[in-house]
Amino acid sequence: MSRNKFIHHPEKPRKSTHHQKPVLTAPSIVDRSVQRSGLSYDSFVRLIIQSALSRLSIWTQADLDRLLLMAERLGLDPLNNEIYATEVAAESGKKSRIVYVVGVDGWSKIINSHPQFDGMKFVESAPGDDELPLYIECTIYRKDRKVATSIREYMYEAHTSQGAWLTHPRRMLRHKAMVQCARTCFGLGGVYEPDEAERVSTALLSEAKGRSYVARASITGPMSKATGKPLGMGQLKGWLNQGQAAGHS
Repeated sequence: MSRNKFIHHPEKPRKSTHHQKPVLTAPSIVDRSVQRSGLSYDSFVRLIIQSALSRLSIWTQADLDRLLLMAERLGLDPLNNEIYATEVAAESGKKSRIVYVVGVDGWSKIINSHPQFDGMKFVESAPGDDELPLYIECTIYRKDRKVATSIREYMYEAHTSQGAWLTHPRRMLRHKAMVQCARTCFGLGGVYEPDEAERVSTALLSEAKGRSYVARASITGPMSKATGKPLGMGQLKGWLNQGQAAGHS
């Protein structure tokens, strides 16, 4: 009686019926901005440097990304300077602070493109002794709110006696009232209007000068009688200890 021999043949690997899907990565903010502009990458970078970044002496990739993210969030075109980056003063030896500024046309675009925007009006007060209005009030209406938002800006608080405030004070006050009303009505933050950016720079510069003056005054307090120079750290500790000992004697 013959026996059947069973020969084992290794199974061939089965072909997978499932195709592996390629891993898709989300386009970067720069790529998205280039696509919206319709320009080539090189043209976009060249124009953004000449426009929204032209006021900066030095900037990083993070600064560019932040600018483009804010432009995307607000629906603004940085190539047309609707939003741009600028530097504000810093202490000597420290890097200047970068702030993002929306021009008047940019603020108008934000307001008019908001889906809940339902109209805006201005009220100008009677003129004061200088024949300029005491205040201008801006009111913005939203479709989803029963009560409108009104902001009043006063001439004596806003006027700086510089630049366009001398030639077009009513227009400047109207713009300031519009911006502040829009900021409150739509919850906009993290951006400045041009006049605000200039005021911030002036305020920070004055603050830095004040701190510098205090620092100079403090180091000239305890002096060495022998040399007339500020005391070193070791000498300063000794000077303080002498004062404490004298107080307990």
